[in-house]
Amino acid sequence: MSLIKIAGFDWLTPLAPASVLASLGFTNATILPGQGRAGGGAARLGQINLPARLDTFTCGFALANPSGIEVDFNDSVKGTDFRLNFSTAGAVTCTPWGSAAASSAPMAVIPGAVWQYIEVFGVISAGNGAVTVRVNEQVVLTVVSAGTANNGSTGVDQISFNTAVVDDFYICDNTGTALNTFLGNTRVPAQVPDGAGASTQWTPTGSASANWQLASNPYMDDSSYVSCATAGDIDLYTLSPVANAPQVLAVQTVLVARQDDSGQRQVQSVIQSGTAKATGAVVSTSGSYAGHADIFATDPNTGGSWSYQAANALQVGAELVQ
Repeated sequence: MSLIKIAGFDWLTPLAPASVLASLGFTNATILPGQGRAGGGAARLGQINLPARLDTFTCGFALANPSGIEVDFNDSVKGTDFRLNFSTAGAVTCTPWGSAAASSAPMAVIPGAVWQYIEVFGVISAGNGAVTVRVNEQVVLTVVSAGTANNGSTGVDQISFNTAVVDDFYICDNTGTALNTFLGNTRVPAQVPDGAGASTQWTPTGSASANWQLASNPYMDDSSYVSCATAGDIDLYTLSPVANAPQVLAVQTVLVARQDDSGQRQVQSVIQSGTAKATGAVVSTSGSYAGHADIFATDPNTGGSWSYQAANALQVGAELVQ
């Protein structure tokens, strides 16, 4: 795995349950529709929780106005491994836990109340830690031979944004042969269901007439949903198009589900590209709605990188595993 988490907030609304936001790794999150980049959504975030503890990583995120913002890279057990401060004068300061702080020269873009794209490379180590910061794809600060392991920390598993407004997040774990370094100024737009796909096997409940409409319920509650009791049944949906024909680095599915059976149920996300299918991780459900995200770095129909055309023709959905 290389790209381990991405987050855009275009598909979420303030109606999303706290349990879903927490399960997707967003702590103290307020969803801000229409306030993100390119007119999409954004989030005022406490922190993002990562799916793994990383001793080497590259991440990127857009900040609505970095001036005066603090971003902490944390080990949830040991504490903050290093901190970034964006000053009102336009400088970026990195403070490693066990070394002296280092600052960039002031930049005119930081005091501006506009979106800036920040990227960070980090190595967590007691004496050989490193941090590189890019602003809008330009390196502005490099720290080497630093103490970035707080009290024996083995890696970062939380990034605290301290209620900054954030959009278009990614993080790579620096393994593999692709998507393991700076990705550049990256967008995470949302494609939402807009029609029936090749398989409609789940049962609709709610006022809408079509499964794909019910699966788009912004409340993520029992007012509108699709359900299934037969293992192996699949529901697929076509998706709204992504505008402007961008380069597509990866595709992520987000499946929100709960169970109302007494026995344990399991589900997995499904994508279909052409005639080829791929599935995400098998996840066990609970009595509360929770979100489950899967990243597909390659097109299952070709085995290679995604094209814009393939991403726009993609069908996504869910399968009941048991």
